[in-house]
Amino acid sequence: MTSTPIPGPDAPTPAGREATLPDDGLQQGPLIPPRTATTGEPMIAINAVSKWYGSFQVLTDCTTTVSKGEVVVVCGPSGSGKSTLIKCVNALEPFQEGQITVDGTKVKDRATNLPKLRSRVGMVFQHFELFPHLSITDNLTLAQRKVLGRSPADAEKRGLDLLARVGLSDHAKKYPGQLSGGQQQRVAIARALAMDPVVMLFDEPTSALDPEMVGEVLDVMVELARDGMTMMVVTHEMGFARKVADRVIFMDRGEIVEDATKSDFFGQPRSPRAQHFLSKILSH
Repeated sequence: MTSTPIPGPDAPTPAGREATLPDDGLQQGPLIPPRTATTGEPMIAINAVSKWYGSFQVLTDCTTTVSKGEVVVVCGPSGSGKSTLIKCVNALEPFQEGQITVDGTKVKDRATNLPKLRSRVGMVFQHFELFPHLSITDNLTLAQRKVLGRSPADAEKRGLDLLARVGLSDHAKKYPGQLSGGQQQRVAIARALAMDPVVMLFDEPTSALDPEMVGEVLDVMVELARDGMTMMVVTHEMGFARKVADRVIFMDRGEIVEDATKSDFFGQPRSPRAQHFLSKILSH
């Protein structure tokens, strides 16, 4: 695929002209129209969050929101704090200052039941995190039974329905080691959905996959977006962001540098740092 590089860091893309995106293996189809932000409390509210590892500050005064049904992509160079930020949303990473609220529940509150909160926030990791000694069916049903209290029959029905949704019904009796990386990641998505989450978090879900497996995972995520799932996605897949995102957050050195609609981010990035990032990532 031939691509046209956007101008360098000192010149934003001219109005009316969009940067050409790399081929990311996504099935062809129309862009998902931007969703209108819902009124009332946001599904995720991040307010002035800062975090340190010892004396090293990894997040600095990060503030943003994600509305119900909105898809927000978080991107930036390696080490910019994007994965740390998304892990703070369900308290997998503690933070020292600020507050995060998920569907009205404060993350940094001694009264908050964090296991209960995490059961309502689906999380898909870079490296699948499936139990290698359990079958695919057991991977899909274990948390449903232990955390949600579902009966084995109900948990299995829910799990197998979602396995069909991600196109893997024929693999229910297999073990993770018998599946490709892309198939394992689709199982991980189904496992997260089995908990009936109010929001889905994705931490670089395709970065550990072979290139030919990326598209099958992104296609599942596109369908989730079409169905109205609230999603916060850390990724370098700019084709996915262009097709699916309502907003793009660009981070650098632990700060949110830009928080813009996808059309503004790809067409008229405001900061020199974001312009430079896009000129590098979209020119190949």
